[in-house]
Amino acid sequence: MIRLLIIVLFLAVTAIFAMSNLDDATVWLASFGFSIKMGKLITLLAVPSLVLGLLLGLTGELRQRRRARKAESQLRTSQKQLIELHQRLDQLKAGSVAPTSDAIQPSSQK
Repeated sequence: MIRLLIIVLFLAVTAIFAMSNLDDATVWLASFGFSIKMGKLITLLAVPSLVLGLLLGLTGELRQRRRARKAESQLRTSQKQLIELHQRLDQLKAGSVAPTSDAIQPSSQK
């Protein structure tokens, strides 16, 4: 939600700036020069930069989601193992609670 607010504010400021600066400016790129309205220039630079930033952020977010899914999978596996170990422990406790003939005899009689 915050990202959307930032994007909307950025685009609004860019649009206001583009509409306010309608003067022609000469732009030189290496030895090639051309005349363009300053508002168009800013818009032509800002919008692709915004898209590039969003794509880079998206790739980072997808990478983070992949790591989170892997961690959740490992957590589920660990929880299953924990449940299995608790069941084994309960079975061992249940087996040791039932008296056997060896457990009743004193150790000196064995």
